[in-house]
Amino acid sequence: MKFDSPSQERDSTTQMSAVSEGGGEASADRMAVHVVWEIGLLLLGGGVLFALSRSTAGPFADGGWSAFGAALAPAIMLACAMSVSLRVGAVNLAVGPIALLSGWLFVDASGSGSAMALAFGLGAAAFTGIVLATLTAWLRAPGWAASGAVGGAIGLWAGTQGDPGAFSLSELPTTGVLAALAGAAGISLFLGLVGAFAGVRSRLAPIRDTPAGERHGRGGLVFLGLLVSSSLAGAAGVVAAWTSVPDAGAAGLPDPILLTVLALGAALLGGTSLVGRRGGVCGTVFAALLVLALMWLAEARGWGFDPSWIALSAIVAGFLVTRLVEAMNQVDENEAASTSRAGSVDDLREDDPRDTGSYERYDDDLADLGSGGESWSTSTGGIRTNTTGGIPKQPADPFGASGAFDDLRDGYGNRYDNDRRYGR
Repeated sequence: MKFDSPSQERDSTTQMSAVSEGGGEASADRMAVHVVWEIGLLLLGGGVLFALSRSTAGPFADGGWSAFGAALAPAIMLACAMSVSLRVGAVNLAVGPIALLSGWLFVDASGSGSAMALAFGLGAAAFTGIVLATLTAWLRAPGWAASGAVGGAIGLWAGTQGDPGAFSLSELPTTGVLAALAGAAGISLFLGLVGAFAGVRSRLAPIRDTPAGERHGRGGLVFLGLLVSSSLAGAAGVVAAWTSVPDAGAAGLPDPILLTVLALGAALLGGTSLVGRRGGVCGTVFAALLVLALMWLAEARGWGFDPSWIALSAIVAGFLVTRLVEAMNQVDENEAASTSRAGSVDDLREDDPRDTGSYERYDDDLADLGSGGESWSTSTGGIRTNTTGGIPKQPADPFGASGAFDDLRDGYGNRYDNDRRYGR
């Protein structure tokens, strides 16, 4: 039997790190900060939208709620596309160029019918998403670099192609606009709910913790996220082109740079972290509503600056929101260590004030006694002994010279002579 000394105890921090590296439970994010922030976004967006509805000039006065819904649907799709790419750690800065590509092909193929036009527009977006996902997931290129290259290639292509052919389809009706708006909001809320599960967040955690360019084992998630992001951007371009048909028949194409700035600003302002993994549920929809309403309100009130600066300001505000989200989700190391070691037997051993090291000498003596070791053959309490077969012999009587204990030794030394000695 051996007593464990404090020097043999394992460090609690090392033990906790091993559990984390081995795939144990990761620290859960605090969703309360997202809930509070999303409620604030909803209140701000509702107030700005109410002020916009009271305007007597600007785009809302000309088109009303149907025009605002037609502009809000692609804005939500683009913001959702940007949020998905941020959640998988590969920001897609090509959402605007992809929307331009899909809108251009959709308009150009409109003479072949709506089905063929949708196939051209959405198919081009999906193909671009595959190319972008391959560059990011398998070649491990940073998302901003890969998407910048893809967006630049689309811009160069669009500059050489000129304007598409005449738009041959009728303008998307109000019911179609409402369906597109409901679909965009539903997709955003669905993806937000899926991303709120602890299992999904734990699977995305290695992407967040791995430096750019190194393998993290989540290439499939990155590929799927960028494919969904590019497809949503393509759908936004199709809806934007289909809902902006003037009387002359030439559809207006979206501005790729403005769309990218708007999408990034709405995604960050909605609570999606710039460094990945963390995000809310409804924040993307509410932020897109707030940013678009502010841009329309600035145009209606005649403010002395370009409304596009509001989208750029949303990006700067999103930096502050990211810092807030990251700060509120920091886990206290002392709290985590105490929680992970609750009920551990090692804690009782560490709190034991006894000096267990002093028992080791007696443990060694007992072990030598059973095995015939050297300790008992050399000394016992300072008295020299002789051993035979590992069992110590009777030591010499230190009081033999005096004879004071002869009677006791003779009386109890041999029990078989007792009857004869005492007359029994």
